[in-house]
Amino acid sequence: MKTLKTVGLVVLTLLGLVLILGALAPKHVSTSRSLVINAPPQAVFAAVNHLPTWNEWSPWQRRDTTTRNVFSPQKEGAGAYFTWTSKKSGAGKLTITDSYPPDSLHLFLEFDGQGDATSNWYFRPVEGGTEATWTLESDFPYPFNAMLLVMNFPEMMNKDYDEGLALLKTYVENNQPTPPAYTLQTIDFPATHYLVQREVVAMDQMGAHFQKVMPAVATAFLDNQIKMAGVPTGLFFSWDEANQTSDVAIGIPAASNALVKGLTVLDIPAGKAVAIDYIGPYEGTGTAHEAIDAYLKANGLTAKLPAIEQYFPDPGPDTKSDPNKWLTKVIYLLEEME
Repeated sequence: MKTLKTVGLVVLTLLGLVLILGALAPKHVSTSRSLVINAPPQAVFAAVNHLPTWNEWSPWQRRDTTTRNVFSPQKEGAGAYFTWTSKKSGAGKLTITDSYPPDSLHLFLEFDGQGDATSNWYFRPVEGGTEATWTLESDFPYPFNAMLLVMNFPEMMNKDYDEGLALLKTYVENNQPTPPAYTLQTIDFPATHYLVQREVVAMDQMGAHFQKVMPAVATAFLDNQIKMAGVPTGLFFSWDEANQTSDVAIGIPAASNALVKGLTVLDIPAGKAVAIDYIGPYEGTGTAHEAIDAYLKANGLTAKLPAIEQYFPDPGPDTKSDPNKWLTKVIYLLEEME
């Protein structure tokens, strides 16, 4: 009986200690770790957005060989998920809630019996490649938050995230695709009357901005019964690396006298231009721009603003879920030679 009383006192003491520590410990934890990867944002984004690729660089996958992942039929983008089971670290589910290529990803993590967390990825072009930032936010309910004082959870997460970023860096840099060989065309660009929304946009928000504005412009055309005279277009007037912003107009060609309230008129005169037909996901168009830049320098030519991207519709229903078949025509208008 004395032994039982002693055990009971110990349990009560430990419980009291947990309650006191829980009152002192923080309930919210977060981490944010960054690393520069020598690759364009679209390549780093793709390695995170495509969930099966996590098997190649996840620090927990490397550390725990008992982990088994099961992937959803959709392998990338908003709505894609995988579940995991592990003899050492339990089970859970990771879901991509939002995907804005090649700028950011937003994730929701569910840990069976242990709560949940939000995790975000941001990809920012910098000198030397892409700065990848990986974050985590989670709340620990009282009194279980007492573990934060005992385990030093933030330090553990920082270590894991640093390791994951290092593994991601190695994977992406060792798996860079061979730059595609492009065929450049010299074309006569026709005088074009655009109706656009023009704005200075942060580079890391470019994908989200296009997803928001392009449908709004198309809807304005339909509501005002304006006939489209060409395909949806992005017109880039600046690409400010120092401030990480771009002055971009998003719009659609229309008849020369067309006006729509809320949209700005942008007239581009006729002239000579060089163009590349880029086929693939929109976030990969940077390679086409780089190829045109190299061609202009090699031939002593000068381009004038804006740089133009024309987004052509899918050639058939079989390509709607296959970004590798999308066509974007990248066009640089040329200054007239004296």
